[in-house]
Amino acid sequence: MAAGLPLAAALERGALLTGANWPVVLIDFAIESLYKLALGVPIVGGAVMVAVVVGVDLPAVLAGGLWSAAEVVLGSLAGAPLAFAAFVAAAGLVAAGGAVLMFIVKAGTLAIVADADRRAAELQWPPVRLGAISAASADALPRLLEQTRRFARRAAALALGLCAAYLAIALGYAGVVALGFSAASDSALAALWPLVVVAGAMAAVVAVAGVNLVYDLVRVAIVTDDCGVLAAAQRVRRFVLADARHVLGIFAVMTAAQTVAAVAGLTLAAGLTTVAFVPFAGLAVLPLQLTAWLVRGLLFQSLTFTALAAYLTQYRRFREPPRQAAPFRKQQA
Repeated sequence: MAAGLPLAAALERGALLTGANWPVVLIDFAIESLYKLALGVPIVGGAVMVAVVVGVDLPAVLAGGLWSAAEVVLGSLAGAPLAFAAFVAAAGLVAAGGAVLMFIVKAGTLAIVADADRRAAELQWPPVRLGAISAASADALPRLLEQTRRFARRAAALALGLCAAYLAIALGYAGVVALGFSAASDSALAALWPLVVVAGAMAAVVAVAGVNLVYDLVRVAIVTDDCGVLAAAQRVRRFVLADARHVLGIFAVMTAAQTVAAVAGLTLAAGLTTVAFVPFAGLAVLPLQLTAWLVRGLLFQSLTFTALAAYLTQYRRFREPPRQAAPFRKQQA
Protein backbone atom coordinates (compact mmCIF):
# COMPACT_ATOMS: atom_id res chain seq x y z
CA MET A 1 0.00 0.00 0.00
CA ALA A 2 1.45 3.34 -1.06
CA ALA A 3 1.17 6.41 1.16
CA GLY A 4 -1.96 8.45 0.54
CA LEU A 5 -1.83 12.12 -0.32
CA PRO A 6 -2.55 14.75 2.33
CA LEU A 7 -6.11 16.05 2.18
CA ALA A 8 -5.26 19.42 0.58
CA ALA A 9 -3.03 17.79 -2.03
CA ALA A 10 -5.66 15.17 -2.90
CA LEU A 11 -8.33 17.83 -3.37
CA GLU A 12 -5.97 20.01 -5.42
CA ARG A 13 -5.11 17.06 -7.63
CA GLY A 14 -8.81 16.30 -8.01
CA ALA A 15 -9.57 19.89 -9.01
CA LEU A 16 -6.71 19.95 -11.54
CA LEU A 17 -7.77 16.63 -13.07
CA THR A 18 -11.34 17.91 -13.30
CA GLY A 19 -10.20 21.11 -15.01
CA ALA A 20 -7.97 19.18 -17.41
CA ASN A 21 -10.89 16.93 -18.38
CA TRP A 22 -13.66 19.54 -18.44
CA PRO A 23 -15.64 17.80 -21.25
CA VAL A 24 -16.68 15.07 -18.79
CA VAL A 25 -18.24 17.77 -16.59
CA LEU A 26 -20.35 18.93 -19.54
CA ILE A 27 -21.32 15.34 -20.41
CA ASP A 28 -22.46 14.53 -16.88
CA PHE A 29 -24.35 17.83 -16.63
CA ALA A 30 -26.13 17.09 -19.91
CA ILE A 31 -27.10 13.53 -18.95
CA GLU A 32 -28.37 14.61 -15.53
CA SER A 33 -30.41 17.40 -17.10
CA LEU A 34 -31.96 14.93 -19.55
CA TYR A 35 -32.74 12.57 -16.67
CA LYS A 36 -34.51 15.30 -14.71
CA LEU A 37 -36.44 16.24 -17.85
CA ALA A 38 -37.48 12.60 -18.30
CA LEU A 39 -38.63 12.44 -14.68
CA GLY A 40 -40.97 15.34 -15.37
CA VAL A 41 -42.84 13.47 -18.14
CA PRO A 42 -44.88 11.07 -15.92
CA ILE A 43 -45.44 13.85 -13.37
CA VAL A 44 -46.83 16.20 -15.99
CA GLY A 45 -48.90 13.31 -17.38
CA GLY A 46 -50.29 12.61 -13.93
CA ALA A 47 -51.08 16.30 -13.48
CA VAL A 48 -53.00 16.30 -16.78
CA MET A 49 -54.90 13.18 -15.67
CA VAL A 50 -55.80 14.80 -12.36
CA ALA A 51 -56.88 17.98 -14.11
CA VAL A 52 -59.17 16.02 -16.44
CA VAL A 53 -60.60 13.51 -13.96
CA VAL A 54 -60.73 15.52 -10.73
CA GLY A 55 -61.20 18.94 -12.27
CA VAL A 56 -58.12 20.61 -10.73
CA ASP A 57 -56.65 23.61 -12.54
CA LEU A 58 -53.56 22.34 -14.44
CA PRO A 59 -51.51 25.58 -14.25
CA ALA A 60 -52.14 25.72 -10.51
CA VAL A 61 -50.88 22.13 -10.11
CA LEU A 62 -47.68 22.82 -12.06
CA ALA A 63 -47.04 26.27 -10.59
CA GLY A 64 -45.16 24.94 -7.56
CA GLY A 65 -42.73 22.80 -9.54
CA LEU A 66 -42.49 19.10 -10.32
CA TRP A 67 -42.14 17.86 -6.74
CA SER A 68 -45.12 19.90 -5.62
CA ALA A 69 -47.07 18.64 -8.62
CA ALA A 70 -46.16 15.03 -7.72
CA GLU A 71 -47.50 15.55 -4.18
CA VAL A 72 -50.73 17.00 -5.58
CA VAL A 73 -51.13 14.10 -7.99
CA LEU A 74 -50.49 11.49 -5.29
CA GLY A 75 -52.92 13.19 -2.93
CA SER A 76 -55.60 13.52 -5.61
CA LEU A 77 -55.29 9.89 -6.72
CA ALA A 78 -55.28 8.43 -3.19
CA GLY A 79 -58.95 7.53 -3.55
CA ALA A 80 -58.44 5.81 -6.93
CA PRO A 81 -56.17 2.79 -6.34
CA LEU A 82 -55.75 1.81 -10.00
CA ALA A 83 -54.87 5.32 -11.14
CA PHE A 84 -52.58 5.75 -8.13
CA ALA A 85 -50.78 2.47 -8.89
CA ALA A 86 -50.46 3.37 -12.58
CA PHE A 87 -48.90 6.74 -11.77
CA VAL A 88 -46.47 5.28 -9.22
CA ALA A 89 -45.49 2.50 -11.64
CA ALA A 90 -44.89 4.94 -14.50
CA ALA A 91 -42.85 7.31 -12.32
CA GLY A 92 -40.88 4.42 -10.82
CA LEU A 93 -40.15 2.90 -14.24
CA VAL A 94 -38.88 6.20 -15.62
CA ALA A 95 -36.87 6.90 -12.45
CA ALA A 96 -35.21 3.47 -12.33
CA GLY A 97 -34.69 3.07 -16.08
CA GLY A 98 -33.41 6.60 -16.50
CA ALA A 99 -31.09 6.20 -13.51
CA VAL A 100 -29.58 3.03 -15.01
CA LEU A 101 -28.88 4.78 -18.34
CA MET A 102 -27.52 7.87 -16.59
CA PHE A 103 -25.17 5.90 -14.35
CA ILE A 104 -23.92 3.84 -17.29
CA VAL A 105 -22.82 7.07 -18.98
CA LYS A 106 -21.37 8.31 -15.68
CA ALA A 107 -19.30 5.12 -15.45
CA GLY A 108 -17.78 5.99 -18.82
CA THR A 109 -16.92 9.54 -17.79
CA LEU A 110 -15.44 8.36 -14.49
CA ALA A 111 -13.31 5.80 -16.33
CA ILE A 112 -11.93 8.62 -18.47
CA VAL A 113 -10.89 10.54 -15.35
CA ALA A 114 -9.38 7.35 -13.91
CA ASP A 115 -7.25 6.93 -17.04
CA ALA A 116 -6.15 10.54 -16.74
CA ASP A 117 -5.23 10.02 -13.09
CA ARG A 118 -3.03 7.05 -13.99
CA ARG A 119 -1.16 9.03 -16.66
CA ALA A 120 -0.88 12.30 -14.75
CA ALA A 121 2.35 13.23 -13.04
CA GLU A 122 2.45 14.60 -9.50
CA LEU A 123 0.80 17.79 -10.75
CA GLN A 124 -0.63 18.66 -7.34
CA TRP A 125 2.75 19.85 -6.06
CA PRO A 126 3.81 23.43 -6.78
CA PRO A 127 4.70 24.90 -9.11
CA VAL A 128 1.64 23.92 -11.13
CA ARG A 129 2.60 23.75 -14.82
CA LEU A 130 0.17 24.02 -17.71
CA GLY A 131 2.09 21.32 -19.54
CA ALA A 132 1.43 18.81 -16.78
CA ILE A 133 -2.26 19.72 -16.69
CA SER A 134 -2.50 19.41 -20.47
CA ALA A 135 -0.81 15.99 -20.35
CA ALA A 136 -3.45 14.87 -17.83
CA SER A 137 -6.32 15.59 -20.23
CA ALA A 138 -8.02 12.76 -22.08
CA ASP A 139 -9.97 12.57 -25.33
CA ALA A 140 -13.35 12.30 -23.66
CA LEU A 141 -15.72 11.95 -26.60
CA PRO A 142 -13.78 9.33 -28.62
CA ARG A 143 -13.32 7.13 -25.55
CA LEU A 144 -16.73 7.64 -23.97
CA LEU A 145 -18.53 4.96 -25.97
CA GLU A 146 -15.68 2.50 -25.45
CA GLN A 147 -15.62 2.99 -21.68
CA THR A 148 -19.42 3.03 -21.45
CA ARG A 149 -19.69 -0.35 -23.20
CA ARG A 150 -16.91 -1.73 -21.04
CA PHE A 151 -18.59 -0.92 -17.72
CA ALA A 152 -22.26 -0.97 -18.80
CA ARG A 153 -23.37 -4.15 -17.02
CA ARG A 154 -21.55 -3.40 -13.79
CA ALA A 155 -22.80 0.20 -13.79
CA ALA A 156 -26.38 -1.01 -14.37
CA ALA A 157 -26.17 -3.50 -11.50
CA LEU A 158 -24.72 -0.84 -9.21
CA ALA A 159 -27.40 1.66 -10.24
CA LEU A 160 -30.17 -0.82 -9.46
CA GLY A 161 -28.59 -1.43 -6.06
CA LEU A 162 -28.54 2.32 -5.45
CA CYS A 163 -32.22 2.60 -6.40
CA ALA A 164 -33.05 -0.28 -4.03
CA ALA A 165 -31.16 1.46 -1.22
CA TYR A 166 -33.05 4.71 -1.85
CA LEU A 167 -36.33 2.79 -1.84
CA ALA A 168 -35.45 1.10 1.46
CA ILE A 169 -34.61 4.49 3.03
CA ALA A 170 -37.86 6.00 1.76
CA LEU A 171 -39.90 3.09 3.08
CA GLY A 172 -38.10 3.26 6.42
CA TYR A 173 -38.79 6.98 6.71
CA ALA A 174 -42.44 6.47 5.78
CA GLY A 175 -42.68 3.72 8.39
CA VAL A 176 -41.18 5.96 11.08
CA VAL A 177 -43.58 8.78 10.20
CA ALA A 178 -46.58 6.41 10.19
CA LEU A 179 -45.51 4.95 13.54
CA GLY A 180 -45.10 8.43 14.97
CA PHE A 181 -48.48 9.47 13.64
CA SER A 182 -50.19 6.50 15.25
CA ALA A 183 -48.39 7.20 18.52
CA ALA A 184 -49.38 10.88 18.32
CA SER A 185 -53.04 9.87 18.55
CA ASP A 186 -52.34 9.29 22.22
CA SER A 187 -52.58 12.68 23.89
CA ALA A 188 -49.66 11.85 26.17
CA LEU A 189 -47.34 11.32 23.19
CA ALA A 190 -48.69 14.03 20.89
CA ALA A 191 -45.88 16.44 21.82
CA LEU A 192 -43.30 13.93 20.55
CA TRP A 193 -44.73 13.90 17.01
CA PRO A 194 -42.56 16.78 15.67
CA LEU A 195 -39.46 15.24 17.22
CA VAL A 196 -40.18 11.91 15.55
CA VAL A 197 -40.55 13.56 12.14
CA VAL A 198 -37.36 15.60 12.55
CA ALA A 199 -35.38 12.62 13.82
CA GLY A 200 -36.65 10.46 10.97
CA ALA A 201 -35.77 13.11 8.40
CA MET A 202 -32.27 13.56 9.82
CA ALA A 203 -31.70 9.81 9.86
CA ALA A 204 -32.86 9.58 6.24
CA VAL A 205 -30.50 12.38 5.18
CA VAL A 206 -27.56 10.71 6.93
CA ALA A 207 -28.48 7.35 5.37
CA VAL A 208 -28.68 8.87 1.87
CA ALA A 209 -25.30 10.56 2.35
CA GLY A 210 -23.77 7.27 3.48
CA VAL A 211 -25.27 5.36 0.57
CA ASN A 212 -24.00 7.97 -1.90
CA LEU A 213 -20.50 7.78 -0.43
CA VAL A 214 -20.43 3.98 -0.65
CA TYR A 215 -21.77 4.14 -4.21
CA ASP A 216 -19.07 6.61 -5.28
CA LEU A 217 -16.30 4.55 -3.70
CA VAL A 218 -17.53 1.30 -5.24
CA ARG A 219 -17.68 2.77 -8.74
CA VAL A 220 -14.22 4.26 -8.19
CA ALA A 221 -12.96 0.75 -7.37
CA ILE A 222 -14.74 -0.74 -10.40
CA VAL A 223 -13.20 1.65 -12.94
CA THR A 224 -9.77 1.60 -11.26
CA ASP A 225 -9.39 -2.18 -10.91
CA ASP A 226 -11.78 -3.24 -13.71
CA CYS A 227 -13.47 -5.66 -11.30
CA GLY A 228 -17.01 -6.74 -10.49
CA VAL A 229 -19.41 -5.06 -8.08
CA LEU A 230 -18.95 -7.54 -5.23
CA ALA A 231 -15.16 -7.54 -5.56
CA ALA A 232 -15.19 -3.74 -5.63
CA ALA A 233 -17.33 -3.61 -2.48
CA GLN A 234 -14.86 -5.86 -0.64
CA ARG A 235 -11.90 -3.74 -1.75
CA VAL A 236 -13.69 -0.56 -0.73
CA ARG A 237 -14.28 -2.00 2.73
CA ARG A 238 -10.55 -2.64 3.12
CA PHE A 239 -9.75 0.80 1.69
CA VAL A 240 -12.08 2.61 4.09
CA LEU A 241 -10.81 0.68 7.11
CA ALA A 242 -7.19 1.43 6.20
CA ASP A 243 -7.66 5.04 5.05
CA ALA A 244 -10.80 6.30 6.78
CA ARG A 245 -9.21 9.63 7.72
CA HIS A 246 -8.56 10.64 4.12
CA VAL A 247 -11.90 9.33 2.85
CA LEU A 248 -13.95 11.09 5.51
CA GLY A 249 -11.86 14.24 5.10
CA ILE A 250 -12.60 14.45 1.38
CA PHE A 251 -16.27 13.68 2.02
CA ALA A 252 -16.59 16.34 4.73
CA VAL A 253 -14.83 19.11 2.79
CA MET A 254 -16.69 18.50 -0.46
CA THR A 255 -20.04 18.14 1.32
CA ALA A 256 -19.45 21.49 3.00
CA ALA A 257 -18.50 23.06 -0.35
CA GLN A 258 -21.63 21.68 -2.02
CA THR A 259 -23.79 22.90 0.86
CA VAL A 260 -22.39 26.42 0.56
CA ALA A 261 -22.90 26.33 -3.21
CA ALA A 262 -26.48 25.10 -2.74
CA VAL A 263 -27.32 27.85 -0.25
CA ALA A 264 -25.80 30.48 -2.54
CA GLY A 265 -27.70 29.08 -5.51
CA LEU A 266 -31.01 29.06 -3.65
CA THR A 267 -30.43 32.63 -2.46
CA LEU A 268 -29.68 33.79 -5.98
CA ALA A 269 -32.68 31.92 -7.40
CA ALA A 270 -34.97 33.43 -4.77
CA GLY A 271 -33.74 36.92 -5.60
CA LEU A 272 -34.23 36.43 -9.32
CA THR A 273 -37.70 34.95 -8.76
CA THR A 274 -38.72 38.03 -6.79
CA VAL A 275 -37.56 40.36 -9.54
CA ALA A 276 -39.24 38.21 -12.20
CA PHE A 277 -42.69 39.30 -11.00
CA VAL A 278 -41.92 42.94 -11.83
CA PRO A 279 -43.49 43.92 -15.19
CA PHE A 280 -41.00 44.02 -18.09
CA ALA A 281 -38.16 43.18 -15.70
CA GLY A 282 -39.16 39.51 -15.86
CA LEU A 283 -38.11 39.35 -19.53
CA ALA A 284 -34.66 40.61 -18.64
CA VAL A 285 -34.39 38.21 -15.69
CA LEU A 286 -35.06 35.08 -17.79
CA PRO A 287 -31.56 35.00 -19.36
CA LEU A 288 -30.10 35.55 -15.88
CA GLN A 289 -32.13 32.63 -14.53
CA LEU A 290 -30.90 30.37 -17.34
CA THR A 291 -27.33 31.51 -16.74
CA ALA A 292 -27.65 30.90 -13.00
CA TRP A 293 -29.06 27.42 -13.69
CA LEU A 294 -26.14 26.58 -15.98
CA VAL A 295 -23.52 27.95 -13.60
CA ARG A 296 -25.07 26.15 -10.62
CA GLY A 297 -25.28 22.84 -12.49
CA LEU A 298 -21.74 23.02 -13.85
CA LEU A 299 -20.40 24.06 -10.45
CA PHE A 300 -22.01 21.07 -8.74
CA GLN A 301 -20.68 18.72 -11.40
CA SER A 302 -17.19 20.19 -11.02
CA LEU A 303 -17.33 19.72 -7.24
CA THR A 304 -18.57 16.16 -7.69
CA PHE A 305 -15.75 15.30 -10.09
CA THR A 306 -13.20 16.94 -7.79
CA ALA A 307 -14.31 14.62 -4.98
CA LEU A 308 -14.35 11.58 -7.26
CA ALA A 309 -10.88 12.36 -8.62
CA ALA A 310 -9.59 12.77 -5.06
CA TYR A 311 -11.08 9.39 -4.12
CA LEU A 312 -9.54 7.92 -7.26
CA THR A 313 -6.01 9.02 -6.49
CA GLN A 314 -6.23 7.93 -2.85
CA TYR A 315 -7.65 4.54 -3.83
CA ARG A 316 -5.05 4.05 -6.57
CA ARG A 317 -2.26 4.77 -4.10
CA PHE A 318 -3.87 2.38 -1.63
CA ARG A 319 -3.79 -0.36 -4.27
CA GLU A 320 -0.21 0.37 -5.43
CA PRO A 321 2.78 -1.54 -4.05
CA PRO A 322 4.80 0.53 -1.56
CA ARG A 323 7.77 0.82 -3.91
CA GLN A 324 5.70 2.90 -6.35
CA ALA A 325 5.18 5.58 -3.70
CA ALA A 326 8.89 6.55 -3.63
CA PRO A 327 8.52 9.66 -5.85
CA PHE A 328 5.70 10.92 -3.59
CA ARG A 329 7.78 10.43 -0.42
CA LYS A 330 10.68 12.29 -2.01
CA GLN A 331 8.48 15.29 -2.89
CA GLN A 332 6.83 15.24 0.51
CA ALA A 333 10.13 15.34 2.35
